[in-house]
Amino acid sequence: MDLPRTISVLQSDLSQQIDAVNGLLDRILPEYSHLFELRALPDCDSIQSACFEVHTDGKRIVVKGASGIEMASGIHWFLKYACNSSTSWHLTGGNNIDSSCFKPESLERISLAGPLRGARSVPWSYYQNVVTPSYSMAFWDWERWEQEIDWMALQGINLPLAFTGQEYVWQKVWAQFNISAEDLEPFFAGPAFLAWQRMGNLRGYGGPLPQSYIDDQAELQRKIVRRMRELGMSPVFPAFAGFVPGALARERPAARISRSDNWCSFPARYCCVHLLDPLEPLFQEIGSAFVKVLREEYGSDEVGFYSADTFNEMTPPSSDPAYLTSVTSAIYNAMAAADPSARWLMQAWLFYDNQKFWQPPQIQALVSGVPRDALIMLDLYAEVFPLWKSTKSFFGAPFIYCMLHNFGGNIEMYGALEAVARGPAEGQIDGVAGLIGIGMCPEGIEQNPVVYELMSEWAFRRQPVEVEGWIEAYARRRYGNSTPPTALVAWDLLLRSVYNATDGHTDHSRDIPTSRPGLSPAEVGLWGLKPHLWYNEQQVVDAWGLLLRSAGELQQVEGYRYDLVDVGRQVISKRATDIWKAVAEAYVDGRSIVVRREGARLLQLLDDLEELLATNRGFLLGPKLEEASSAGHTEAEARLYEWNLRKQLTVWGTSDTGGSEIEDYANREWAGLISSYYKPRWALWLLRLETDLAQGRRYDPEAWRMECLNFTLGWAYLRDQLPLHPQGDTGGVSQRLYEVYGPDWRLGQPDGTVEPMEIDQL
Repeated sequence: MDLPRTISVLQSDLSQQIDAVNGLLDRILPEYSHLFELRALPDCDSIQSACFEVHTDGKRIVVKGASGIEMASGIHWFLKYACNSSTSWHLTGGNNIDSSCFKPESLERISLAGPLRGARSVPWSYYQNVVTPSYSMAFWDWERWEQEIDWMALQGINLPLAFTGQEYVWQKVWAQFNISAEDLEPFFAGPAFLAWQRMGNLRGYGGPLPQSYIDDQAELQRKIVRRMRELGMSPVFPAFAGFVPGALARERPAARISRSDNWCSFPARYCCVHLLDPLEPLFQEIGSAFVKVLREEYGSDEVGFYSADTFNEMTPPSSDPAYLTSVTSAIYNAMAAADPSARWLMQAWLFYDNQKFWQPPQIQALVSGVPRDALIMLDLYAEVFPLWKSTKSFFGAPFIYCMLHNFGGNIEMYGALEAVARGPAEGQIDGVAGLIGIGMCPEGIEQNPVVYELMSEWAFRRQPVEVEGWIEAYARRRYGNSTPPTALVAWDLLLRSVYNATDGHTDHSRDIPTSRPGLSPAEVGLWGLKPHLWYNEQQVVDAWGLLLRSAGELQQVEGYRYDLVDVGRQVISKRATDIWKAVAEAYVDGRSIVVRREGARLLQLLDDLEELLATNRGFLLGPKLEEASSAGHTEAEARLYEWNLRKQLTVWGTSDTGGSEIEDYANREWAGLISSYYKPRWALWLLRLETDLAQGRRYDPEAWRMECLNFTLGWAYLRDQLPLHPQGDTGGVSQRLYEVYGPDWRLGQPDGTVEPMEIDQL
């Protein structure tokens, strides 16, 4: 069974793909789309036929490609490397197009340079994490999805996850087993938590899921996969991994149904999802029925791609290699019974998450249960922890080198650009067997666009990237031809600091502003989330100052304004650690005056952070709440959806004691969230400290935990209207705050260096 080597032979005919790419051009370049001419280029490389070629004749821009995706990629590379222009998510700066590029004299100059060519280095470019739909996409409408699919096409993505609308399919499948919509109410989670219900981590939490949402998502999915196919993409659909509603035990009492692990200490009502033994004949019935109905509802492809993860962050009931082989064999057979062409994509995160269990014999047994080339492993965290190196390239299974990068949708400036610039080339240069693609798998999107810009280029690169030169070119594209030297130096400093993470720590970011207040690092850090400091802060402060000095030339550039806020936010957020330490030390020493003074300073910092964030559309909570509530058909649905989002951003989960092991995992530094949630939470804690000292009372962490929890649960039910549009002048606010939090602030250690995890020193 061989994997197809190019997407062009799998999907809609090329004329339809050309029409789809013309539509993309009309959306991203409405004033210049008429200058482009799209043509087929079926074979330009003896090894890899997926390629593009772009040239101009002084009047027209001719784009040739093996498929719609290669044409879109060619357009993107032309914009970047011939027109010095950039594209980005709307919230992270949007597109910056140099209009002078489309003048006849510019096109004539470009034509003298000769054609721009690119051929895929590997056949597949994968996109999304299985939790991205919940962290970033739960309440999107078609307009937002259309923008994302356009972005995917420009990045060369031809293997995107397509998980929307699967509950509609499941309703139809479960009905075949006499399980009603009412039976599914305790099973389906709310929109913001569906990803974890689908993976068997929880059930029913955030629900009940309204029927209108299920129906809307199904209609949305039809549009999503239609557009993906029109462009030449192969959607990756869900498949049955074994998780079933409790009502199945009623209908099939003889079936072997166990309970999964209690993930993150959820109470019995929400935890321990029912898991059907993959060796049960019933597993084959359900798995094949799901794929059959899914294909009926959302169409089929010449080669079907499916994603299923049975043991995500859960321990299998047995480490016996024979058992593990039989499990994967059963899961695959259920897919293949309904779609003989099925290829199964499995996230390799389980091997990283539970390294004690997943030893080489267990890993080899798991992958060997599926025919060669029918199982594709996603090396999910390869930019930091490349599993292909320690597993003999997954013991021969094809794999995709992925960049995970983001956890929980946090927006900290972070990246391992050196690893991204070189890592994917290792497998290609060494001719590693099984490497068939590159992937981007963030838990949340719309942050750190520079990281995704570089990673996506690996679809058409083979050699390591000289990252210093690349970052300079990136800054020039992002800001335009008037980019001053000060901005270029700023980006060089960012490359050497925030974008040079080499400590191997997962960036589960939660700085002091977004941390649950507490007196000790353990209380603030909870289960491991804590401020992550891997760079010299002074370099980021200097970058902030240099960007401010660039305002005269760049103040009208949206990408610049976003970056100015982002860098300032990064600096101010780290400064809060100094203040928190001063407050905690003063409280321990009984110095109430210092507690009050430094506490006021911390609250002022949060006010300042709010003011800065409020100046840019990329850092606002208000539009996110509006997006969630607008998805509802009734007031009750609007309340439920907004509650889902607020819950995910704050306490996330729940437990028998009322708290949550993953509180603040999905934190964001957004205007509206700072002022209405994080600042009041810190104010309550500071008041408690002052009261303790005034009354001679001992600090009571449990009493504080309950007070904090009550505040959080109340906040989740609020429906207050927050600003939907930016307020204030980014440049003016940034300059004022730079004077407060810039170079005059006390930095790190006396010698100017910074200790990683500085919070632990207290």
